[in-house]
Amino acid sequence: MLPSRFQKLLPALTLIAVLALAGSARADDLPPLRSLGSPSFSADLAVTVDSLAHPSVAITITVPFSELNWNRVAQGYAAGAGFSVELQPSRGDRLYGGAWEKRLLVPGYGSTHSNRNNLVVSRTFDVPPGRYHVRVHVRDVSSELESSADDQFVLEDLAKMPVGFADLQLGVLDSLGVFLPVPTRSFGYDSDRLAARVTMFDRRNGPWPRPAPLHYRVLDGLGEVRAQGDTIPQLTQPTQSFVLRPRGGELFVGDYTFEVERTEGRSKWRSTRSFEVEESGPPRGRELDLVLEAMSYIAPSEEIDAMRKLTPDQQAEAWERFWRRRDPTPDTPRNEFQVEFFRRLHYATEHFQGFGYGWRSDMGRIYIRYGPADQVETQPATASSPQAEVWYYNQPSRRFVFVDREGFGRYTLVNPTLD
Repeated sequence: MLPSRFQKLLPALTLIAVLALAGSARADDLPPLRSLGSPSFSADLAVTVDSLAHPSVAITITVPFSELNWNRVAQGYAAGAGFSVELQPSRGDRLYGGAWEKRLLVPGYGSTHSNRNNLVVSRTFDVPPGRYHVRVHVRDVSSELESSADDQFVLEDLAKMPVGFADLQLGVLDSLGVFLPVPTRSFGYDSDRLAARVTMFDRRNGPWPRPAPLHYRVLDGLGEVRAQGDTIPQLTQPTQSFVLRPRGGELFVGDYTFEVERTEGRSKWRSTRSFEVEESGPPRGRELDLVLEAMSYIAPSEEIDAMRKLTPDQQAEAWERFWRRRDPTPDTPRNEFQVEFFRRLHYATEHFQGFGYGWRSDMGRIYIRYGPADQVETQPATASSPQAEVWYYNQPSRRFVFVDREGFGRYTLVNPTLD
């Protein structure tokens, strides 16, 4: 059985990319910071600009309610978290940032462990252009558990740029068309409502309003275009924000980039933002056949064969039932079983060699079926035996022996044989 709680989950790949090759975020886009300890949190950094296009750094921290220690009080249940942000420039001794606390009170216990509820806090810091080391620290005020995450980023000197973008803000549109930010940049079945808030500045002289023709694209992990379009918003002031919504429908599980570009003659300005889709409906055609082959590692062959024979609409319904039956927390919007399956599929694709896709190798099959081994023993090659790797699992007790007969890293399972 797949576990229902994990540390940081590796994003899955998209469509054929999910089974062939991993994508990567662009160099100018910093993925959300994610802690590995408890309380688990994510922190999204974004460059913002004011009405005069002066840049600053906005940090949004998201802590699921279920990660906090709640105490029963007269009015319901109480919890809280302490936050600190440190922005250390690579040059100079001055440290930027701040520290604060946030207290919570909810009337019922059900609110405390629902994955629908998150503690979200944001702060904006005015810092000069330069290269920084950022460290975000979160402390549960009741349990005193602490966790942190850190990374490097560069704040460009936007004062030298007459035209440009702040960082895109990703979110979804609700039923009324209102933009709702998603600072974790993780989407599920709501990916068909994906939208981006674009903030553009234009400090050049000239009359207002002025057109700002834009081209936007959603790219998958292989750089393939999944959605694109053109729009010509009218800028009425030097700094202005507006919302773009791609018309590509629901996205399949994987890594993506939202890209917006403005072109005038030979000049181009671009802003990108990476995001991931953790849950989705089925892919189509050949991609579905490949995913179903990998899903056969965790399901009876009869169930997979039956899904192959259905019409596309029936396959979508069967796909949803397949994952819903295996969801360890059906009362939450996140299906941990499905997320973990694609995490393992992604890992097997990247780390195991075979005659074809890495997930088709013996190591890939075992990893997808049982997850990471509790212990791995490597046995060097000798004059009489090839190099071997032994995987041990504790609960329940299992032992798998793989050997590299050819010496090229393509391990085959020799004990026990796969059923």
